Amino acid sequence: MKALRHLRILALLAAGLMAACPRAGAQDFGLSVTSSAESVLVSNLVTFTINLTNLTGSILPDTIVTNALPASAPILTVGATNVAANQVTALTNGSVVRFDLMEFAVGSAQLTVTAEPTAAGFITNTVIVTATTRTNTISTNLVIQVTNPVPPEADLGVAIVGPAQAVVTNDWMTYGVMATNSGPSAASGVVLTNTLPPDVGLERISPANQTYSTAGSNLIFNLGTLTNGGSANLHFTVQPTNAGDLTFSASIGTASVLDTNLANNSASNTVSVISYLPGQLLAVTDSAQIYNPQNGLVEQSILLTNNDTNNVPAARVVVTGLTNQLANAVGTNNGNPFVYYSTGLNTSQSVSLLLQYYVRTRSPFAFSNSQLQAFAVRVPNWTPPVITSASTNLNLSRIVGLPNGNLLIEWPAITNRTYTVVYSDNVLFSNALMAPPSITALGTRLQWVDYGPPTTVSAPTNASSRFYRVFLNP
Repeated sequence: MKALRHLRILALLAAGLMAACPRAGAQDFGLSVTSSAESVLVSNLVTFTINLTNLTGSILPDTIVTNALPASAPILTVGATNVAANQVTALTNGSVVRFDLMEFAVGSAQLTVTAEPTAAGFITNTVIVTATTRTNTISTNLVIQVTNPVPPEADLGVAIVGPAQAVVTNDWMTYGVMATNSGPSAASGVVLTNTLPPDVGLERISPANQTYSTAGSNLIFNLGTLTNGGSANLHFTVQPTNAGDLTFSASIGTASVLDTNLANNSASNTVSVISYLPGQLLAVTDSAQIYNPQNGLVEQSILLTNNDTNNVPAARVVVTGLTNQLANAVGTNNGNPFVYYSTGLNTSQSVSLLLQYYVRTRSPFAFSNSQLQAFAVRVPNWTPPVITSASTNLNLSRIVGLPNGNLLIEWPAITNRTYTVVYSDNVLFSNALMAPPSITALGTRLQWVDYGPPTTVSAPTNASSRFYRVFLNP
């Protein structure tokens, strides 16, 4: 009995000594960590919430909670709520934050840590809790996945449309560049690069308000955002100074989307620049200048003659030294407007062409034969789009034969839009041609007179010998 009593006393003493020794264990704290998401994208924010409970039954001075993330997840903000302590401080250093819960009473604390992952992969958030009155520590960790964002997909494309007519040295030729987005997503920050070949001078860009930068022969345009199905059209007017084949190219791209089709991100178009054909042609004035009240233009007839011993396929008359606009010009060469006689001219043959001028005073102006220069050229291509052989996109109001034999056609119009007249000698339009140039509507109705060359290849003989269609241009 005495021995048993001694053992009980030793056990009680041992228990008292153990209770006096500071320690920490799972029974001292309740600890859990949660995250706002199990998987986040790179550069997206993730918030960790630390729930800590004092289970000791007494106040714990200087309880330290350390939250450690890898360097790829820098901490942006920290916070503390529902804390059973009289004060909480936090010290952040990169991806590590140290909370100090001073006099942590019996109860709970909720701490938050918000980080911004900068690299894809798995990140581990480790939380360690210590107390000055406890020798051991408790810890836990939480692993989340960081993934790269999946960029939206789009199909950007670019195309180049060259001039319809043959280009002669020093012509001002215009070609178009079209940028498109076939979707399915919109693309922002779209950049278009247009590259000019050597020996080509840039005259103008349309639209004129489109800004760009240059890098050598490259013209770089920031097109902004192209929506799904959206497009942008640019037109470049240039002057080739030498004969030969010139290659114009363009490319498109952006970093904002995943382009699903790179095959159409670049395009090129080769244009052959030629010299005038041999031939001795002469152009002289053939009438006085007369103001036409029907169209508001000053008109003058010129006589074009082939003085060469050979026939020529077609001819061009360049008008120099003008102080006003040549209204029926179809092109510009070295800054001077020109018209075509669009069919063959035999040796010693002559033909009359009507020149029309915009003159503000509506009165004749000084003009001499030295301002007319005639050259032999290839036959220009006035073939209209295929659709013109089947239909028209508007109806003519009337066709009227004028006393001088010319034909007048009229149609309803949209102000400031342009229209193209197509004509043929048969109702099936099997040999239809466009009548250049296109006409701009200054009001809600348009009248156009077929007076023959240079707008049409010949003057109409009667109202039943010529058929017309009119198209609203894009």
